[in-house]
Amino acid sequence: MLLHFNPWLVALSIVVAIVVSNTAWGFAARGRMAARMRLYDESLANANRQLLHQATHDALTGLPNRTHFLDSLRLAIARVRNGEQQIFAVLFLDLDRFKFINDSLGHTAGDEVLRQISRRLMSELGDDVAGDHGAGNVVSRFGGDEFLVLLNNLRTQPDAHRIAERLLKALSSIYSIHGRDVHCSASIGIVSSEQCCSCADDVVRNADVAMYEAKRAGRSCSVVFKETMHTEVSRQVQIETGLRRAIGTDQLSVVYQPIVELSSGQLISAEALVRWQHPTLGCVSPAEFIPIAEETGLIIALDQWVRHQACHAMRRWRESDPKSAPGTVSVNVSRAELARNQAFRVDIQQLLRSVGLPPHCLQLEVTERDVMRNPEEALCLMNDLRTLGVKLAMDDFGTGTSSLGILRTYPFDTIKIDRSFVQGLVGGSDVLAVMHATINLVEHLGMASLVEGIEQEAQVSVLLSIGCRYGQGFLFSKPVSADRLLGCFRRKAGPVTLDEPVRKAESFRQSARFFPRMVS
Repeated sequence: MLLHFNPWLVALSIVVAIVVSNTAWGFAARGRMAARMRLYDESLANANRQLLHQATHDALTGLPNRTHFLDSLRLAIARVRNGEQQIFAVLFLDLDRFKFINDSLGHTAGDEVLRQISRRLMSELGDDVAGDHGAGNVVSRFGGDEFLVLLNNLRTQPDAHRIAERLLKALSSIYSIHGRDVHCSASIGIVSSEQCCSCADDVVRNADVAMYEAKRAGRSCSVVFKETMHTEVSRQVQIETGLRRAIGTDQLSVVYQPIVELSSGQLISAEALVRWQHPTLGCVSPAEFIPIAEETGLIIALDQWVRHQACHAMRRWRESDPKSAPGTVSVNVSRAELARNQAFRVDIQQLLRSVGLPPHCLQLEVTERDVMRNPEEALCLMNDLRTLGVKLAMDDFGTGTSSLGILRTYPFDTIKIDRSFVQGLVGGSDVLAVMHATINLVEHLGMASLVEGIEQEAQVSVLLSIGCRYGQGFLFSKPVSADRLLGCFRRKAGPVTLDEPVRKAESFRQSARFFPRMVS
């Protein structure tokens, strides 16, 4: 039987088949397109998350950065204001002498120290570390060698101090860096929401102020913020600004404290000391402005100015009264000047040449602590200065950690024994024994012994009896101007009276009856 096909039905079937085929292909294409879009959306979301993480986290340590920390702090401030949490605290950590690690071991080692510190901080705070803007604790690398910790949900302010002490202990342990043991500590400033909760920037600033107080307190410790610290910081800023303007003006002056031969009272040298009369603050103590000058780098310009004044004063003394003039003028050398090395030697040479002063008339005083920061370079510099003809003195002897060894190595002419030994000298057998041994050692090594801070005649009696050569202190004279120095020591021959710098040597020896075994 023959089949008869209806052309219209055939055409319709073909159309239906084509439509069905295209529809299936379309569904598949749309599925593939949707899958591609999902992959694209996921990639875009991952990229956004990575960009956000990079924008809010430190690349070196992986910790939240400054931006992330401030955002978390703002949320904590809002929660405290709304009563959602009790108090929070911020710890501002700054590493002690981290620059020394970078300079001595290299920045790669410094980076590894920072990574290990970040891991120790995270480990000490345990599991209570927040995710992105959570209510847990936040550990942040704020920049450089500064770390900030946000402690949320504290019960009391002392809790923050206890946690800070725990962190200090953890950070003080030895670090193994590229096979070498490295020591590193931190100074921590603490501020709580009970003390400051106005805005995030104020909280961080106050914690920073407290951290600098910890630095001033000796480092490797924690200090809680007090409102009075703002006044101190404001004064420091005022002093720094004023000092920049004062150098080279009549606000600064140089006074000279006599150094005398104990056996005769004769003026043999004078130490140049800088004084500052601020136009609004009045007389600013060197103990206050010298550390600020050192911290800000102004100390080099200040030292140069003082040396210039002292050398000119020495030349005037020699010209006006050669017989009464001291043999040397002594000036202090800062750590920053020692670090300049040969450039410092060139400055000294040019100064002496320009003033017309013989090198042996200038004595430079350095402390053991500053010398031992870079002992090899310091030794090279000091040998060059001695070759130049300049005299050298060690200041504050007895306050360092390697004093006896340094005496044999460095070419000092004079050893200035710190004033702390004089205070217990009279009547103190232990201090007397130490002083006697020290003076004997100094003199036997061919250097001159000089004791600072002498205020009593009985102290001179003891020092003469144990062989000390020179002395300095208020008993002889307070620091005076260059014009008055020689007048203080133009004494006519005859008996030495009580207002003289010292009594006759024989009378001093006779008065030292309480330690007869020490009397020479």
